Amino acid sequence: MNRTRNLVLVTAACMSAVVGFSNHAPAQSTFIGTLADWQATPVQTTGDKQFTYLTSTGSWSGAELFTLSANIPLGSYTLGLDGLSAYVGPYTLSVGYELLITNSTQYFQSMALDVIASGTSTLIVKDIFDTFAAFASGTAPGSGTWSLSLINSSTGSSVSLPPIQIWVRDTISATPSGSILGIANTVVQLPEPNSLALAGMGASLGGAAYWRRRRLATIAT
Repeated sequence: MNRTRNLVLVTAACMSAVVGFSNHAPAQSTFIGTLADWQATPVQTTGDKQFTYLTSTGSWSGAELFTLSANIPLGSYTLGLDGLSAYVGPYTLSVGYELLITNSTQYFQSMALDVIASGTSTLIVKDIFDTFAAFASGTAPGSGTWSLSLINSSTGSSVSLPPIQIWVRDTISATPSGSILGIANTVVQLPEPNSLALAGMGASLGGAAYWRRRRLATIAT
């Protein structure tokens, strides 16, 4: 019984160390606004990430809402696009942007596309390019160095990304029978070495405390 209790205490100590670190870097959110707002202030920054507006096509009405959110402990950054339910099909919209990590010691790990949609005949294509030249010439959906697409579905998909700078184009289409509520573009970077070190330190200290208590208990008996 005592051994089980001590193991529980060790686990709690380790988790406390990691959570304690996470509390110093909570999630952050940045409001961009409409596409016109992003065009007016093209460089949007969260943490060491820069989202720079580049180009767009289609009849954007101003009902859309772009936001940036960052979960620093998890190393994830999301460009959200909401307000699309105000758009009545048929329509095709696109937006292109550059995504850069300004801290050269960090690297992208993956990028994911998630959609909230209803009805049928909706298509969202995310094209990711490794050079600006490829981005400029690859305007057709599905022409990216890496591509993600969701058809009549809200099931997310992701792709691995090795560089620190990418160019992205999202193409959003719906017919009269389909409705898209929102899109989430989430990029994840490799964990920071400091995060891993602190997590390991918490585990080591918790384990050391457990074995010290166990040794003292053995001596006392």
